Amino acid sequence: MHIGVLYNPLSGRNKRQPLLFQGVYARYPAVQYAEVTTPVDVMKALEAFAHNHVNLVVVIGGDGTVHATVDVLFNYQPFSKMPLLAVIPAGTANMIAGDVGLGKYEEATLENLLALMVSSRPVMDRVKRPILRIRFPSNQRPMHGMFFGAGAIYHGTQMGRETKQTIGRLGELGAGLILAKFLLALATGSRKGLQPVTVGVATGESTIKHREYLVLLVTTLERLFLGMRPFWSSTIGPLRFTSLMVPYRYLWRVLPALLRGKSHPLATTDHGYVSENLFEIRLTLNSGFVLDGEVYSTPHQEEPIILELAGELSFVRLSSGVK
Repeated sequence: MHIGVLYNPLSGRNKRQPLLFQGVYARYPAVQYAEVTTPVDVMKALEAFAHNHVNLVVVIGGDGTVHATVDVLFNYQPFSKMPLLAVIPAGTANMIAGDVGLGKYEEATLENLLALMVSSRPVMDRVKRPILRIRFPSNQRPMHGMFFGAGAIYHGTQMGRETKQTIGRLGELGAGLILAKFLLALATGSRKGLQPVTVGVATGESTIKHREYLVLLVTTLERLFLGMRPFWSSTIGPLRFTSLMVPYRYLWRVLPALLRGKSHPLATTDHGYVSENLFEIRLTLNSGFVLDGEVYSTPHQEEPIILELAGELSFVRLSSGVK
């Protein structure tokens, strides 16, 4: 196994502990190492890894670093065969690592992986996840990731960025506090940061229907922050689509079940709740969106953007890794 490490020194935890992994690198000089802070850095590093026959890429960064890695792997395809990935959660929210991460953010996690790789019979847990592709109606290159969000998710992510030195740096707890603020606003009737967005949605052969949404997300992850699994559909498809439309009813009665991935008899489309597993979704947005923690503006086009399956990636985890 040939191993390459992508290390983002600007990721939240790496900034606070910049020398954490230096001893591990010294003990395993055969491991290839690259510092990356931009998507261009990631592309150059992965091209070098591919040239040097790397087949396991370790990402020590946050969701944005993982997003940049996945985007390069699918858009530019530097490897003739997709490498395995391992993610050490060095960012703030670390939602992707919460689902497919190698283990905790500590020196021992990388040490244990590298020691395992040089053993005579390395055995690892592997999990596969579908990868989401966003295709645009213009000539803009596609984007790839694992979590797409609009509405309150977009506004909540902006809030996390604006409060990065307080709420934003608390990781999953910070995301939970933003969610609590969102729910409190719903309970008190406040609309600060909760303005519905108009989204046109079409699935399968259906035509686009415009509705107002408070929350809209599409993900290929099986777990979101704080262990939430707001997907309760029994249909088959790689893209988990969940939304809360306006008007909605019975929120406080259905929410505990829905956040745990359990259906509820009152959580119907007529009452504002949608959960489907799909192969393709067409969307027209009048606001920005979030992809793997990064905020983007929506191209001003009448034609919809298309969310679809791009392929799969395999992630390795230690037995003590985050489940």
